Amino acid sequence: MLPKINTIVYACDLDSQTQAAMELVLSLANSHDAKVILMHVMEPLNIQASNMINNYLSEEVRSTMHKDAVDDITARMDKMRSEFMTKNAEELSALTTPPKTLIVNGVPAECIQRIAKENSADLIVMNSRTHSRLGQMILGSTANKVIHSSAIPVLVVPIK
Repeated sequence: MLPKINTIVYACDLDSQTQAAMELVLSLANSHDAKVILMHVMEPLNIQASNMINNYLSEEVRSTMHKDAVDDITARMDKMRSEFMTKNAEELSALTTPPKTLIVNGVPAECIQRIAKENSADLIVMNSRTHSRLGQMILGSTANKVIHSSAIPVLVVPIK
């Protein structure tokens, strides 16, 4: 029996070049009548940055800055989703469940897999940029980490 795709998690970095991945995600969702979760992960600050911010800014200011960042990301994700759905309304008319947006805090590879597991996702879709070999060794790649540690199939859409 062929596998059914019921839920797709699209880990979106909100780059302006994510159109191809968004098209693929919603095309798959449309074909399989699947739910889509558009997620974005806000990475934690490193220790030095966190200490510096904590030393100079009050808890109230830090809280306000975090809320503003979440509001900005939410607005960008909602705008991206809305514009895409409007532009492709006719093609996506059979989509029974509109894509849901989700913003989480943490280490991206871990968060992506956790959200996929919590939502019983059948597929994770991610973008990937071309990095030099040295860049991949030093910085690593979220897509690479997810591909090599996920129990859920991962589809990577290259961004040029």
